[in-house]
Amino acid sequence: MKTRTWKRIARAAAASALGLMVSSAAGAQAAATRASAASGTFTGRREYAYYGYVKVQATVRNGTVTDVQVLEFPNENGLSQHINGVALPYLIQETVGGHSWRVDLVSGATFTSQAYEKSLREALQQTGL
Repeated sequence: MKTRTWKRIARAAAASALGLMVSSAAGAQAAATRASAASGTFTGRREYAYYGYVKVQATVRNGTVTDVQVLEFPNENGLSQHINGVALPYLIQETVGGHSWRVDLVSGATFTSQAYEKSLREALQQTGL
């Protein structure tokens, strides 16, 4: 009876180790897929932001967002210039720091934030991220 118990424990340990190896292999494969994602500069669609349009260009190196340029944004009046002068640097920082198109919306710049996120998502979809 004791031999059967040890065999079960040995099988459970082997299965657990195999699960860790599979999990580790899956993680390595995901990292390799991310690293092999397209590198380059990708431009998103022009998205409507109520007071104007937002268009974003993302630079990606080895699956990581390294830079974002806002090619177009609402700046026709002083208020839009002020709001976007505060909001856009924050959104860019969030994107490059977080390596994702998902960013926190900026209070007071909701339309610009949403349009930025949509344009950025379109750009990053081209990379396979």
